[in-house]
Amino acid sequence: MSSSQSDVENPVKRWVLLTGSRTGFAIGLTVCIVVLSAVLSITGIVYVKAGSNLATALASGLLSGLLTLITVTLSINQLILSRVFGSPSNLTDTVEGSIEFQESVERIADVPISPNDPDEFLALIGRTLIDHAEQLHTHIKANSAFSDDFEQFTKRIITYGDHLANAEDTNDPFEVLVLTLGTGYAQNLTETRRLQAVANDLSDDADETLDDILTLLKGVATMRQFFKTLTIQQDLARLSRQLIYTGVAAVLITYYLSHVYTSASSMPTAIPEVYMPLVTSVAAGVIFLPLMVIISYLLRVATVTFYTVSVGSFVPPIARIKEQ
Repeated sequence: MSSSQSDVENPVKRWVLLTGSRTGFAIGLTVCIVVLSAVLSITGIVYVKAGSNLATALASGLLSGLLTLITVTLSINQLILSRVFGSPSNLTDTVEGSIEFQESVERIADVPISPNDPDEFLALIGRTLIDHAEQLHTHIKANSAFSDDFEQFTKRIITYGDHLANAEDTNDPFEVLVLTLGTGYAQNLTETRRLQAVANDLSDDADETLDDILTLLKGVATMRQFFKTLTIQQDLARLSRQLIYTGVAAVLITYYLSHVYTSASSMPTAIPEVYMPLVTSVAAGVIFLPLMVIISYLLRVATVTFYTVSVGSFVPPIARIKEQ
């Protein structure tokens, strides 16, 4: 079993790496930080009362570090805009290429128009794969020379098509992306080309059906890259927006908390010392929240990129090793 398949079949890893709410995941990590900070400060392992050097740390390192979020946010926005903007000729080519791709699938599926929703379009490819695999089985079942070889091939294509057809049951783009992970499409693509090379005595109908299956499998590769681009762009846009929200709150908390400590001997902290462990623990959660947001989103971006790095029938060496 491949690493990607084990990840998506484990519900906990699937939620953490791909399908879970990034906001919920970031909040969960932040709650852990608040609890840890409270335990450490209450037990005295981390000293936060009068005479603590927390004020110096807040005013120097943390505040300047949080201000770098502006640079991070601008870099993310530049990356997104570089993908959105383009010259009229490039945009026209993109639109025409998309329409040509849809028309090729519509011709094979024998439908007048294909769905606009990516999940329904992928499900259409899956159902069409099933239909053409069954047609291919009918075409070659009388030919004993190819019956065993094609029998296994058609069963595998039907199973894979049924797997893709499940995309219609969800509106979550990441759940749809999970269906395209792994090396299944690449293996089927290579097997289809192999059968085309060795099966020289197929009828015209069987040969045309095999060509259509190859085109559909190429379409799966195209859809996988489209889903990757779509989901990563959406996640980076959400990350940029949430960094603005959480970053402003973190900078304000850092600035004002650094002024809680005073030099007056009668009142060394503006807040009663008994409440300082609670106050600093909550403040730690707010201060570290932008970092947790970055971790939660970039973890999913890195996972999607890692498991969809290949295009076409080429499989990265690490994927081949883990399949064995």
